[in-house]
Amino acid sequence: MKQKRFFHIVAFWLMFVSTNSIAQEQPFIFTLYGGLFFPSNAKFKQISQSSSDLIWGGGICLPLKPALFITGDISYFRMKALVDAQLDSLIVLNESFIHVGILNKQPLAAKFSLRLASGLSYSTVNLKLSSAQTSERTIDAEKRLGYYFGIGIEQPLDVEYRTAMFADVLYDYRRSENKEIYGDYGGLRIVLGVHLFLF
Repeated sequence: MKQKRFFHIVAFWLMFVSTNSIAQEQPFIFTLYGGLFFPSNAKFKQISQSSSDLIWGGGICLPLKPALFITGDISYFRMKALVDAQLDSLIVLNESFIHVGILNKQPLAAKFSLRLASGLSYSTVNLKLSSAQTSERTIDAEKRLGYYFGIGIEQPLDVEYRTAMFADVLYDYRRSENKEIYGDYGGLRIVLGVHLFLF
C-alpha cells in the first residue's frame, strides 16, 4: 500500500514539474548510462568469484532551478555464478533499480560541473537456481524502498550544451528480510553516461 502511494506521489510530482518546465521553456533532459555494479552481498560474490558485472539504464532529468534537477531512472543488473561445473549448477542474480531523487550541479574549472545526487530507490531482486538434475527455481525478495547517494562530474560535448557526458559513483542501500534470500542487495556503481538536452 505504501509503495503504491509512493508511485502515485512520484507520478504527480513528475507531471507537475514537467508541465512547469515546459511553461518556462526549460530543457527536457534524456539520460543513458552504463558501467559496473559491485553488489554488496558477500555470499554471492564469494560463490561467483567476481566482484562486479555490467549495469545499464536510462531516465530523465527535469530542471527545478538552473543548478537543481529532479531525476528519475531505471537500471538493470544481472550476474551469474557457476556453483558446480559437473552438475551444471547455476545461480543468476537479477536486480532492477528505480531511482527518484534530486541532482545538484556546481560549476568547476574548465567547464566541468560537480554532480551531487541522492534520493529514494525502489528495487526488485530475485535469484534463479538451476542445474542439470533439477528444474529452475526462482526466489524473489520482497519489494522494498531504499535510498541512494553519490557524486560525479559532468562536461558539455558541444558549445550549445545540447549534449553532455558525465561520470558518477553511486551507492544503493537495499536489504532483504526473506530468509531464503536474506542480506544486503545494494551496492556501488561506477557509470559513464550522456545527457541529451531536448528543448
